[in-house]
Amino acid sequence: MVKRTTLRKVRREQELTLDDLYVLTGRKLSQGRISRIERGVFIPNSNDKKLLAKALKTPIYKLFPENQ
Repeated sequence: MVKRTTLRKVRREQELTLDDLYVLTGRKLSQGRISRIERGVFIPNSNDKKLLAKALKTPIYKLFPENQ
């Protein structure tokens, strides 16, 4: 298991569902994949991180602080 991210916290603060985020990523990341990233059971690649950051209008370093 990998470290949890702040992705779920940010998503919920923006009152978005997993399906909303799926749509905002251009349907390039499935709800299941997003959920696994949020729970820390899947390590996202750089493209996943970019898609999620863009969709949430949040810098990557805030979603994935371990990159600092």
